[in-house]
Amino acid sequence: MSTKYVIMSTGELKGCVEMEIWYVESDNFTNTDLNFYDCGEEVCAKGYFFGPVARNHFIIHFILSGKGTFRCGNKIYTLEAGDAFLICPDHITYYEADMDDPWHYIWVGFNGVKVPKIIHNAGLSYDNPIFYYDTDDFFKDTIQKMSSFTKLSLETDLSRLSYLYLFLSKLIEIAPKSNTVSVFDSNIERYVKSAIDYIEINFCYNYISVNSLADYIGISRKYLCTIFKKTLGQTPIEYIIKTRMEKACHFLTNLHLSIAEVSNSVGYPDQFVFSKQFKKIIGQSPSYYRSNHK
Repeated sequence: MSTKYVIMSTGELKGCVEMEIWYVESDNFTNTDLNFYDCGEEVCAKGYFFGPVARNHFIIHFILSGKGTFRCGNKIYTLEAGDAFLICPDHITYYEADMDDPWHYIWVGFNGVKVPKIIHNAGLSYDNPIFYYDTDDFFKDTIQKMSSFTKLSLETDLSRLSYLYLFLSKLIEIAPKSNTVSVFDSNIERYVKSAIDYIEINFCYNYISVNSLADYIGISRKYLCTIFKKTLGQTPIEYIIKTRMEKACHFLTNLHLSIAEVSNSVGYPDQFVFSKQFKKIIGQSPSYYRSNHK
Protein backbone atom coordinates (compact mmCIF):
# COMPACT_ATOMS: atom_id res chain seq x y z
CA MET A 1 0.00 0.00 0.00
CA SER A 2 1.25 3.50 -0.79
CA THR A 3 1.30 6.39 1.65
CA LYS A 4 1.58 10.11 1.06
CA TYR A 5 3.40 12.58 3.24
CA VAL A 6 5.60 15.67 3.14
CA ILE A 7 8.79 16.28 5.13
CA MET A 8 10.19 19.80 5.41
CA SER A 9 13.27 21.01 7.22
CA THR A 10 13.34 24.27 9.19
CA GLY A 11 15.23 25.81 6.31
CA GLU A 12 12.47 24.83 3.92
CA LEU A 13 9.76 26.25 6.15
CA LYS A 14 11.54 29.59 6.43
CA GLY A 15 12.80 29.90 2.90
CA CYS A 16 10.08 28.48 0.70
CA VAL A 17 7.90 30.93 -1.19
CA GLU A 18 5.87 28.33 -3.03
CA MET A 19 6.26 24.57 -2.88
CA GLU A 20 4.39 21.69 -4.38
CA ILE A 21 5.38 18.14 -3.49
CA TRP A 22 3.89 15.00 -4.96
CA TYR A 23 5.03 11.98 -3.00
CA VAL A 24 4.15 8.32 -3.39
CA GLU A 25 5.98 5.77 -1.29
CA SER A 26 6.14 2.10 -2.29
CA ASP A 27 6.66 -0.64 0.28
CA ASN A 28 10.24 -1.22 -0.84
CA PHE A 29 12.58 1.10 -2.74
CA THR A 30 15.67 -1.03 -2.91
CA ASN A 31 15.02 -4.49 -4.33
CA THR A 32 13.11 -3.72 -7.53
CA ASP A 33 14.44 -2.36 -10.81
CA LEU A 34 13.13 1.19 -10.54
CA ASN A 35 10.90 2.97 -8.04
CA PHE A 36 9.39 6.43 -8.15
CA TYR A 37 10.02 8.19 -4.83
CA ASP A 38 8.74 11.75 -5.13
CA CYS A 39 8.65 14.80 -7.38
CA GLY A 40 7.90 18.46 -6.94
CA GLU A 41 8.30 22.07 -8.00
CA GLU A 42 9.60 24.88 -5.85
CA VAL A 43 9.84 28.64 -6.18
CA CYS A 44 12.42 29.65 -3.58
CA ALA A 45 12.79 32.73 -1.43
CA LYS A 46 16.10 34.61 -1.34
CA GLY A 47 18.70 32.51 0.39
CA TYR A 48 16.46 29.46 0.77
CA PHE A 49 18.61 26.44 1.62
CA PHE A 50 18.39 22.74 2.29
CA GLY A 51 20.96 20.65 4.17
CA PRO A 52 23.61 19.70 4.89
CA VAL A 53 21.88 16.31 4.81
CA ALA A 54 22.24 12.81 3.34
CA ARG A 55 19.39 11.19 1.40
CA ASN A 56 18.55 7.51 1.01
CA HIS A 57 17.68 7.75 -2.69
CA PHE A 58 18.69 9.54 -5.91
CA ILE A 59 17.28 12.99 -6.67
CA ILE A 60 17.66 15.17 -9.77
CA HIS A 61 16.86 18.90 -9.55
CA PHE A 62 16.34 20.79 -12.81
CA ILE A 63 16.55 24.59 -12.63
CA LEU A 64 13.85 26.47 -14.55
CA SER A 65 14.94 30.01 -13.66
CA GLY A 66 17.09 31.94 -11.19
CA LYS A 67 20.42 30.99 -9.64
CA GLY A 68 21.88 29.12 -6.69
CA THR A 69 24.76 27.00 -5.44
CA PHE A 70 25.08 23.28 -4.87
CA ARG A 71 27.71 21.80 -2.57
CA CYS A 72 28.68 18.16 -2.94
CA GLY A 73 31.69 16.98 -0.95
CA ASN A 74 34.42 19.59 -1.31
CA LYS A 75 33.03 20.99 -4.56
CA ILE A 76 30.72 23.98 -4.92
CA TYR A 77 28.81 24.53 -8.16
CA THR A 78 27.17 27.82 -9.16
CA LEU A 79 24.10 26.94 -11.23
CA GLU A 80 21.37 28.69 -13.19
CA ALA A 81 18.49 28.01 -15.60
CA GLY A 82 19.12 24.92 -17.75
CA ASP A 83 21.48 23.36 -15.22
CA ALA A 84 20.56 20.26 -13.25
CA PHE A 85 22.23 18.55 -10.31
CA LEU A 86 22.19 14.98 -9.06
CA ILE A 87 22.05 14.00 -5.40
CA CYS A 88 23.32 10.48 -4.70
CA PRO A 89 22.21 8.45 -1.69
CA ASP A 90 24.31 8.39 1.48
CA HIS A 91 26.30 11.52 0.59
CA ILE A 92 26.07 14.88 2.37
CA THR A 93 24.88 17.70 0.11
CA TYR A 94 23.76 21.29 0.57
CA TYR A 95 22.09 23.72 -1.82
CA GLU A 96 21.07 27.35 -1.49
CA ALA A 97 19.14 29.86 -3.60
CA ASP A 98 20.80 33.09 -4.74
CA MET A 99 20.09 36.19 -2.62
CA ASP A 100 19.30 38.40 -5.64
CA ASP A 101 17.84 35.94 -8.16
CA PRO A 102 16.62 32.83 -6.26
CA TRP A 103 16.03 29.74 -8.30
CA HIS A 104 12.84 28.00 -9.28
CA TYR A 105 13.33 24.28 -9.86
CA ILE A 106 11.57 20.97 -10.29
CA TRP A 107 12.83 17.65 -8.98
CA VAL A 108 12.23 13.91 -9.06
CA GLY A 109 13.43 11.27 -6.60
CA PHE A 110 13.84 7.59 -7.40
CA ASN A 111 15.70 4.43 -6.45
CA GLY A 112 16.04 0.75 -7.39
CA VAL A 113 18.65 -1.86 -8.24
CA LYS A 114 19.07 -0.65 -11.83
CA VAL A 115 19.45 3.02 -10.96
CA PRO A 116 23.24 3.07 -10.32
CA LYS A 117 23.82 1.56 -13.75
CA ILE A 118 21.37 3.99 -15.39
CA ILE A 119 23.05 6.96 -13.73
CA HIS A 120 26.46 5.64 -14.78
CA ASN A 121 25.32 5.30 -18.41
CA ALA A 122 24.02 8.86 -18.25
CA GLY A 123 27.56 10.02 -17.47
CA LEU A 124 26.58 11.17 -13.99
CA SER A 125 28.04 10.32 -10.60
CA TYR A 126 28.83 11.75 -7.16
CA ASP A 127 32.01 13.24 -8.68
CA ASN A 128 30.22 14.45 -11.81
CA PRO A 129 26.71 15.49 -10.67
CA ILE A 130 25.96 18.35 -13.10
CA PHE A 131 24.42 18.38 -16.57
CA TYR A 132 22.90 21.09 -18.78
CA TYR A 133 19.86 20.94 -21.07
CA ASP A 134 17.99 23.83 -22.71
CA THR A 135 16.81 22.32 -25.99
CA ASP A 136 13.16 22.06 -24.97
CA ASP A 137 10.87 21.53 -21.96
CA PHE A 138 11.19 17.75 -21.93
CA PHE A 139 12.34 17.39 -18.31
CA LYS A 140 9.85 19.94 -16.99
CA ASP A 141 6.95 18.38 -18.90
CA THR A 142 7.88 14.83 -17.89
CA ILE A 143 8.08 15.62 -14.18
CA GLN A 144 4.80 17.52 -14.36
CA LYS A 145 3.25 14.48 -16.04
CA MET A 146 4.44 12.35 -13.12
CA SER A 147 2.85 14.81 -10.72
CA SER A 148 -0.50 14.68 -12.50
CA PHE A 149 -1.12 11.10 -11.34
CA THR A 150 -2.39 11.69 -7.83
CA LYS A 151 -4.73 8.73 -7.38
CA LEU A 152 -3.21 5.83 -5.44
CA SER A 153 -3.69 2.82 -7.70
CA LEU A 154 -1.70 0.31 -9.71
CA GLU A 155 -2.75 2.09 -12.91
CA THR A 156 -1.36 5.46 -11.81
CA ASP A 157 1.77 3.86 -10.30
CA LEU A 158 2.54 2.28 -13.68
CA SER A 159 1.78 5.51 -15.57
CA ARG A 160 4.07 7.50 -13.31
CA LEU A 161 6.80 4.89 -13.62
CA SER A 162 6.55 4.95 -17.42
CA TYR A 163 7.34 8.69 -17.40
CA LEU A 164 10.24 8.08 -15.02
CA TYR A 165 11.68 5.58 -17.51
CA LEU A 166 11.34 8.19 -20.27
CA PHE A 167 13.03 10.77 -18.05
CA LEU A 168 16.01 8.48 -17.39
CA SER A 169 16.28 7.32 -20.99
CA LYS A 170 16.53 10.97 -22.03
CA LEU A 171 19.43 11.42 -19.60
CA ILE A 172 21.32 8.63 -21.35
CA GLU A 173 20.40 10.01 -24.78
CA ILE A 174 21.84 13.47 -24.07
CA ALA A 175 24.92 12.24 -22.19
CA PRO A 176 28.24 13.24 -23.78
CA LYS A 177 29.72 10.10 -25.27
CA SER A 178 33.04 10.75 -23.56
CA ASN A 179 31.32 10.46 -20.18
CA THR A 180 29.46 7.24 -20.82
CA VAL A 181 30.66 3.68 -20.63
CA SER A 182 32.18 2.14 -23.74
CA VAL A 183 29.50 1.83 -26.41
CA PHE A 184 31.12 -1.42 -27.50
CA ASP A 185 30.94 -2.94 -24.01
CA SER A 186 27.44 -1.58 -23.46
CA ASN A 187 26.17 -3.12 -26.70
CA ILE A 188 27.76 -6.48 -25.92
CA GLU A 189 25.97 -6.59 -22.59
CA ARG A 190 22.68 -5.63 -24.19
CA TYR A 191 23.02 -8.17 -27.02
CA VAL A 192 23.87 -11.04 -24.67
CA LYS A 193 21.03 -10.17 -22.30
CA SER A 194 18.58 -10.01 -25.22
CA ALA A 195 19.80 -13.40 -26.42
CA ILE A 196 19.40 -14.95 -22.97
CA ASP A 197 15.88 -13.50 -22.63
CA TYR A 198 14.97 -14.85 -26.06
CA ILE A 199 16.24 -18.33 -25.17
CA GLU A 200 14.38 -18.33 -21.84
CA ILE A 201 11.12 -17.59 -23.65
CA ASN A 202 11.59 -19.77 -26.74
CA PHE A 203 13.54 -22.84 -25.56
CA CYS A 204 10.38 -24.95 -25.99
CA TYR A 205 10.29 -24.39 -29.76
CA ASN A 206 12.35 -26.64 -31.98
CA TYR A 207 12.93 -23.82 -34.49
CA ILE A 208 15.18 -21.86 -32.14
CA SER A 209 18.71 -21.75 -33.52
CA VAL A 210 21.80 -19.56 -33.52
CA ASN A 211 20.63 -18.05 -36.81
CA SER A 212 17.17 -17.20 -35.48
CA LEU A 213 18.80 -15.76 -32.36
CA ALA A 214 21.14 -13.56 -34.40
CA ASP A 215 18.29 -12.42 -36.65
CA TYR A 216 16.17 -11.50 -33.63
CA ILE A 217 18.93 -9.37 -32.11
CA GLY A 218 19.98 -7.91 -35.45
CA ILE A 219 23.63 -8.96 -35.53
CA SER A 220 25.60 -11.54 -37.49
CA ARG A 221 25.84 -15.16 -36.37
CA LYS A 222 29.63 -14.89 -36.14
CA TYR A 223 29.51 -11.79 -33.93
CA LEU A 224 26.87 -13.38 -31.69
CA CYS A 225 29.05 -16.46 -31.19
CA THR A 226 32.08 -14.28 -30.43
CA ILE A 227 30.42 -12.13 -27.75
CA PHE A 228 28.64 -15.12 -26.22
CA LYS A 229 31.90 -17.00 -25.85
CA LYS A 230 33.63 -13.92 -24.48
CA THR A 231 30.87 -13.11 -21.97
CA LEU A 232 29.57 -16.52 -20.86
CA GLY A 233 32.39 -18.87 -21.80
CA GLN A 234 30.15 -20.95 -24.05
CA THR A 235 28.63 -20.78 -27.51
CA PRO A 236 24.96 -19.86 -28.10
CA ILE A 237 24.07 -23.44 -29.04
CA GLU A 238 25.73 -24.75 -25.88
CA TYR A 239 23.68 -22.27 -23.86
CA ILE A 240 20.46 -23.28 -25.64
CA ILE A 241 21.11 -26.98 -24.94
CA LYS A 242 22.07 -26.27 -21.33
CA THR A 243 18.86 -24.28 -20.80
CA ARG A 244 16.75 -27.04 -22.34
CA MET A 245 18.35 -29.71 -20.19
CA GLU A 246 17.84 -27.66 -17.03
CA LYS A 247 14.17 -27.24 -17.92
CA ALA A 248 13.92 -30.94 -18.74
CA CYS A 249 15.29 -31.86 -15.30
CA HIS A 250 12.55 -29.75 -13.76
CA PHE A 251 9.81 -31.25 -15.95
CA LEU A 252 10.96 -34.81 -15.26
CA THR A 253 10.13 -34.38 -11.57
CA ASN A 254 6.49 -33.98 -12.62
CA LEU A 255 5.25 -37.58 -12.85
CA HIS A 256 2.12 -36.47 -14.72
CA LEU A 257 4.28 -35.74 -17.79
CA SER A 258 5.50 -38.57 -19.97
CA ILE A 259 9.08 -38.46 -21.19
CA ALA A 260 7.75 -37.81 -24.70
CA GLU A 261 5.82 -34.80 -23.37
CA VAL A 262 8.92 -33.56 -21.56
CA SER A 263 10.86 -33.95 -24.79
CA ASN A 264 8.32 -31.85 -26.70
CA SER A 265 8.23 -29.27 -23.91
CA VAL A 266 11.93 -28.48 -24.27
CA GLY A 267 12.04 -28.29 -28.06
CA TYR A 268 12.77 -31.91 -29.07
CA PRO A 269 9.97 -33.45 -31.17
CA ASP A 270 12.11 -36.60 -31.47
CA GLN A 271 12.25 -38.34 -28.10
CA PHE A 272 15.28 -40.42 -29.14
CA VAL A 273 17.30 -37.27 -29.94
CA PHE A 274 16.23 -35.74 -26.64
CA SER A 275 17.21 -38.83 -24.61
CA LYS A 276 20.59 -38.98 -26.31
CA GLN A 277 21.27 -35.30 -25.64
CA PHE A 278 20.02 -35.52 -22.06
CA LYS A 279 22.32 -38.42 -21.24
CA LYS A 280 25.25 -36.64 -22.85
CA ILE A 281 24.74 -33.47 -20.76
CA ILE A 282 23.30 -34.84 -17.50
CA GLY A 283 25.06 -38.19 -17.49
CA GLN A 284 21.87 -40.21 -17.00
CA SER A 285 18.96 -41.24 -19.19
CA PRO A 286 15.72 -39.30 -18.64
CA SER A 287 13.98 -42.35 -17.14
CA TYR A 288 16.87 -43.03 -14.75
CA TYR A 289 16.99 -39.35 -13.72
CA ARG A 290 13.25 -39.42 -13.02
CA SER A 291 13.48 -42.57 -10.91
CA ASN A 292 16.07 -40.86 -8.69
CA HIS A 293 14.31 -37.47 -8.46
CA LYS A 294 10.66 -38.33 -7.79
